[in-house]
Amino acid sequence: MTDPPLHDRAARPLLTILSDPARAAVYEALARGAGVEVLHAEGALHALTRLERTPVAAIMCDAEMEDMSGEEFREVVAAEQHSRDVPVYVVPTRHEVGGPGEGHSGLHPLTSVLRGLGVRDEALPAPLQPGASAHLQGDLSQFNLPEFLNWVAEMRFSGHWLVTVAGDPAGTPGLLGHLVMRAGQLIYAECCGAGSNGHTGKAALFALLRRAERRQDATFRFYRTDLATDIRSPDLDQPTPRLLMELAVELDHYAAAHTSAGALH
Repeated sequence: MTDPPLHDRAARPLLTILSDPARAAVYEALARGAGVEVLHAEGALHALTRLERTPVAAIMCDAEMEDMSGEEFREVVAAEQHSRDVPVYVVPTRHEVGGPGEGHSGLHPLTSVLRGLGVRDEALPAPLQPGASAHLQGDLSQFNLPEFLNWVAEMRFSGHWLVTVAGDPAGTPGLLGHLVMRAGQLIYAECCGAGSNGHTGKAALFALLRRAERRQDATFRFYRTDLATDIRSPDLDQPTPRLLMELAVELDHYAAAHTSAGALH
């Protein structure tokens, strides 16, 4: 059996098997923005059942699922006659994502899938589109990230933030962050990078703020876009100013604890 033409693949849905519902919702919103429909499966076995009756263009799955690993799932799909030509993209864990030059946060795998389906770069939605114009961008040498977040929150804008914190000479790896804001409310956050365990939700925002505070080698881009209403990290349920105020207190406690620990050695 030969691979179907790209235009036939693009007409079929993308099947995702992602354990994080918020991340799955972000992927779906961005894929739909590129004209690709999305189906979800609750796990590898559920996905195999769906594949028996529904042709799909491609599959995205977590590297580790409850019933099997992503690589094991890829082998099973390739062994079945009805699905052997369906490409399987295994999403790396957040600590496996490379530095700033290797794709941004968890968005790089989705960009690869959409390109594989024949979606041209100019048809990719921001923030996936290379060279897309940002509504707001800069570094964090003069103003810190919370100041920019609060300003956009006051304007009640919706869109995607991409934050890049470069590594340092001491060997601390770089950090990549992706934040989503709807009508000024932070509703999704993740960060990842080489050597990092990765975080989502409030923990991701804390990690970004801690690493990016007044760093000239930290940059951000904000892409103003319309957003689906079903994207939500469970612990991002407060108004943005209050959330950032709580995190500022936590950052102060973190800094004080580490200063005290350093003084004891």
